Amino acid sequence: MKKVLAIDTTTQACSVALSLGDSVCGRFQLASREHTRLLLPMVNDLLSEAGVKLTELDALAFTCGPGSFTGIRIGFSVIQGLALGGDLPVLPVSSLETLAHTARRKLFIEDNYRLLPMFDARMDEVYWSAFEWNGAKLTRLTPDSLSSPETIILPYSELPLAVMGDGWHYAERIDFDPTIAASALLPDARDVLTIAMPKIENGALMAIDEVQPLYLRDKVSWQKRKRLRENNPISGTGI
Repeated sequence: MKKVLAIDTTTQACSVALSLGDSVCGRFQLASREHTRLLLPMVNDLLSEAGVKLTELDALAFTCGPGSFTGIRIGFSVIQGLALGGDLPVLPVSSLETLAHTARRKLFIEDNYRLLPMFDARMDEVYWSAFEWNGAKLTRLTPDSLSSPETIILPYSELPLAVMGDGWHYAERIDFDPTIAASALLPDARDVLTIAMPKIENGALMAIDEVQPLYLRDKVSWQKRKRLRENNPISGTGI
């Protein structure tokens, strides 16, 4: 089994996890605007505790987005540095898919369920995607998307629905009645490993210069965001 380090910085949480064969260890901390200060020390502490050097790793895995623009940028910069410093291949994964796995694990979802991870993207929009859990496998139903809450459309299903992530703050504008709602739940790097390990074992690795962050915002949206922040400079969120 390969040694893989994973990180997630796409939300207010900062987390790292390390897979060493059958064991996984990790760090998770709420870190609004503190990712830059916390991330590398968390990585170094985790490697030191496990007695593993960066160059002894087989790969790095990370959430490439969507989510906080600042968080994605910080995480990608750190992954670039680690990949170049350790001459390591990388595997990017979706932050929304990661949150779906975090929800399945932390909310003890064992039976068939639809999962709707959502991040508040500000500007009256949400990042979202839909998945189905059959008790053994998570299947993607929709691509990672950016839209207004009212325009989220899920494939028809009679399965119960679980919604997670701070995008559910827009609940009054979303025409769903979930069985489970966990708006405070954030993705965890342990679940980056859940997605990454099978793919890495099958050889799905990339060089760092082949990878790009996934922001989803187009130029028009960023211009709108810039105007909003210029009109209200104390309201910037980094997303």
